[in-house]
Amino acid sequence: MRKLIDEQENVEESAKMGCPVSLVRIRNSDETKKAVSTALSLIDFKPEKNVRTVVIKPNLCYYWTASSGCTTDPHLVTAIIDVIREMYGKDLDIKVVESDATAMKTIHAFQMLGYTKLAEEKKVQLFNLSQDVLVGKEVQVNGQKLSFKVPKLLLDADLFINVPKLKVMRDVTITCALKNCF
Repeated sequence: MRKLIDEQENVEESAKMGCPVSLVRIRNSDETKKAVSTALSLIDFKPEKNVRTVVIKPNLCYYWTASSGCTTDPHLVTAIIDVIREMYGKDLDIKVVESDATAMKTIHAFQMLGYTKLAEEKKVQLFNLSQDVLVGKEVQVNGQKLSFKVPKLLLDADLFINVPKLKVMRDVTITCALKNCF
């Protein structure tokens, strides 16, 4: 119970900064759906009304399977889909998205890593963000304007779910959510 309280306190601190985060440990894949619900509860996620389109962005950085520790496990994405449908209804337009990389083509990654099978079973679409129309956006950071382009699909979605793979690396120490959105 103390661990849960510590996690909740950390979540509350993160939420104050505008970046709620929760970590939930599972012992086997049968606990995944419950863990997703628990993680959402820990960040006090409240479903908004009128969500019709959902975009889920797993981390598929290469053709390595989830057992390598480098990519998001399709079982986790399956559990997220199930939980989101319980919250918003069965008629959601759900897309699982990824972008091509220098050494990886999304179409092959989806097939090799089990996402094509997931899409068929869960009746969701797979989408390559590299093929989307890019829309220019501008933000200010520390008084400086930054311009960048964002795939239109992400801007049109009612709900965007980033599912990064927490990794520990020798030089970088840790990678997290923002890198998965690059």
